[in-house]
Amino acid sequence: MRTGLRTEIILSISLLLAAALLFAGFLLIKLTERNLLEQQRVHAGAIMRLVVAGIDDSTRDTTVNSELDHAAASLSRLQALLDKLPDVIAWRMLDTKLQVLASTVYAAGHEFSPLSPSTLEKGELYEDLVYESWRFPRSADVLNFLDLSASLWVGNEPYGLLQVSFNLEELNRRVQGAQRLTLIYVIVYGIVLALFGVYLLNRNVVKPVRQLHQATTAVAGGALTAVNIQSGPGEIHELADSFNQMVAALAASRAETEEHIASLEETNLALARARDDLVRSEKLATVGHLAAGMAHEIGNPLGAVVGYLNILKNDLSGDNRDLAERSLVEAGRIDRLVRELLQFAAPGDRQVDSFCPVSLLQETVDMLRHQGQFDGIEVEDHCSEDGLTVSMDRGRLMQVWINLLLNARDAMPNGGRIDVSSFHDDRSISLSICDAGGGLAPETTQRIFEPFFTTKAPGRGYGLGLAVCQRIIDENGGRITVESAVGHGSCFTVSLPRAPEKQ
Repeated sequence: MRTGLRTEIILSISLLLAAALLFAGFLLIKLTERNLLEQQRVHAGAIMRLVVAGIDDSTRDTTVNSELDHAAASLSRLQALLDKLPDVIAWRMLDTKLQVLASTVYAAGHEFSPLSPSTLEKGELYEDLVYESWRFPRSADVLNFLDLSASLWVGNEPYGLLQVSFNLEELNRRVQGAQRLTLIYVIVYGIVLALFGVYLLNRNVVKPVRQLHQATTAVAGGALTAVNIQSGPGEIHELADSFNQMVAALAASRAETEEHIASLEETNLALARARDDLVRSEKLATVGHLAAGMAHEIGNPLGAVVGYLNILKNDLSGDNRDLAERSLVEAGRIDRLVRELLQFAAPGDRQVDSFCPVSLLQETVDMLRHQGQFDGIEVEDHCSEDGLTVSMDRGRLMQVWINLLLNARDAMPNGGRIDVSSFHDDRSISLSICDAGGGLAPETTQRIFEPFFTTKAPGRGYGLGLAVCQRIIDENGGRITVESAVGHGSCFTVSLPRAPEKQ
């Protein structure tokens, strides 16, 4: 299980603080203890010299020459001096052969340090320190003490030794009390420092890092939002600035990528349209050549057949004449088909005029209405009189309008409404003819402009009208499209390039 940044830093800071405070506290105690112990040694040495001097003064006037006599003369004086010293826990007097002449122990269990004959040198103090301040667990039977030994002299002759033990337990208790106070101080001060450190750490490090983490998570989720760091050291702000620069660069890169994708999609769409136009042009060219050949091959014998039928009709009567007239009607249908094929294959010479396509569409609607083509049909005109013009053959565009309007009428055999409208931009003008018929299926919409494809009943259309319309519009740099859905009617839109405005 991973711990968080704050936990790791708090633990590290707490351990470092505790170690530093404990080290500093106990080092200070150790130095103080050493100073106190040195003061105790100096004080005990001064007392020992005073005691020795007092004993020597008491034996200076005696006339007894033996060591024992000198020791006996000094015992009462020694006892009186040492009983008044509270730090003395034991003392003893020895002769020059290190035999104990007198001994007093004030603390039970105390043992003197061993002595050697070298201790008999005049004017020298010999000490033996028994002190342990870090003993754990502490035994009550072991005492901390300082043994001081000095020789006793009469004139130039030694007559004995004095060994005094000074108590150091009071010093040891004071040091241990200071240790306990230091430990409590370290704990309390460490807790205060840790709490204050947690506050500063949370404000200056953890909170900004969490903000950066949340912002990073948001960026990973796709939201390129900058982070706003209000607190923290300079490195955190520099990191936040670098993060914001990265976010800005990612946003710019995303926008550039989206532009490239949109450009690629538009290019792919244009390529798809160009491919479809190329395929359609190849189909139209092939069908045109075929239609032209068929029209010429059919046209010549058809003209002879029509001529023979007219001659034969004049020589017949009754039912035979009626049969000849019916034959001429059917031959007329074939003749119209041949003319449409010729028109599709070879549209003829172009006569370019500059005119308003909206006005031409309105004229075509009025013409068909007067001819009775819109009986039971309501035509709604939503076109705007914008005065914009196009440059092309006026008669051929009228042929397009007639074809689209009649197709819209045929899509509503029981009557309905046709809506015509126009709109434009800086480069083109578009006109739409929409019906309220049964609509077209998607697969039919894809093939609606193919030659010889029709949705009408046999005998009512040859499937060349929309193909001719598309060819006329394409030849003039425009485009014709259809939007349709089953049950919602169809809408044909013709877009033509605007003619340059006259200066």
